[in-house]
Amino acid sequence: MQPEVTVGAELKAAQQLIPNIAARGREIESARRVPADIVKCLVDEGLVDMAVPMAYGGRASDPLDIVKVIEAISYADGSTGWCLMNYQTSALVSAFLPQTWGEAIFGANERCVPAGVLAPTARGRFVDGGIVVNGRWRFGSGCDNANWLLGTALMVNDDGKPQTKADGSPEILWPMFSMDQISILDTWYVSGLCGSGSHDLEVTDAFVPEGRWLTSLADPAVIDEPLFRFPILSLFPPTVVAVPLGIARAALDSFLALARDKVPHGAAAPLAQRSSAQIDAARAEALIEGARGYVYETTDSLWKLVQRGQDVTSDARRRVRLAACHACEAVAQAVNLLYRAGGGSAIFDDNHLQRHFRDIHATTQHIQISHGNFETMGRLRLTGSLDLPY
Repeated sequence: MQPEVTVGAELKAAQQLIPNIAARGREIESARRVPADIVKCLVDEGLVDMAVPMAYGGRASDPLDIVKVIEAISYADGSTGWCLMNYQTSALVSAFLPQTWGEAIFGANERCVPAGVLAPTARGRFVDGGIVVNGRWRFGSGCDNANWLLGTALMVNDDGKPQTKADGSPEILWPMFSMDQISILDTWYVSGLCGSGSHDLEVTDAFVPEGRWLTSLADPAVIDEPLFRFPILSLFPPTVVAVPLGIARAALDSFLALARDKVPHGAAAPLAQRSSAQIDAARAEALIEGARGYVYETTDSLWKLVQRGQDVTSDARRRVRLAACHACEAVAQAVNLLYRAGGGSAIFDDNHLQRHFRDIHATTQHIQISHGNFETMGRLRLTGSLDLPY
């Protein structure tokens, strides 16, 4: 039961890729990376360019279309969907870089496949003509197939102390690195999203020329196309949660297939005939569909504000993040129900349900949609604060 949503050109292309990607799930997990030919298909179908300006040959798609495509690919395979999500969210910077660099990187004949790491664990220094960066990042999802990296660097003085801006906050830049400047460290040995290849990445005295970086994730875009008026930090939560939404739909279908075929030990009828299985299936479906609808509604509501040229309120941004965090927990709960109901059969390698279970719990740890966000969202609601911290 593939996700039933309004179908645009990119979503049609994604849905056509589902059978091939799904059939290679065990291969992807065993290799701990997405095969290059699958990424090439994503690139050739324009799915990596959905967050790239039309001025650079990209699609600049509607936010909800981006969410739906990531969800569809994640239905086929969680790790592949996770890599596509990282490529697309990293590609958003294309519209915010100085136009010379944006066009050179994202408008080149060889399409840009950008991985991204947003924790400022590397250190940078200003030098003549640019900056020099040293350090290491974790969670470089999809780095094996990337040709550019969006990094993050805390800028320091020659004595190693952080530089500060006029308001006293630390100076942080988001530089673009060619992947030939990056060392990929083989660190991705994990329980879920094993095929995402989210290795540690390291740079040593990497030079980034003047302007090939962002100074803020909140500044207006250089390229004025509708997608890039949508607050970039508000697009992260729905795109990230699109992955567990797709995984959960796949888990439901895996359970339905199992329940129709499996005759439990000592029983005379398939598992599908048991009332407990019927209840768990219905509860799981309701959790998934409710979560999905909430994400779609809040994302679309904010997008309509942008399209009408109205101010994007803090509460609209808060609701988008709240919906994503709720959806993450709801679909993980749904998969827990399905995994438990599947019984002993669910633990075997040849049963997709066990991989869906592991993958979805890996997604719940992402900072954009993790449980800790509820405190912030509740505080903003209760205190009436007008300012989101991100």
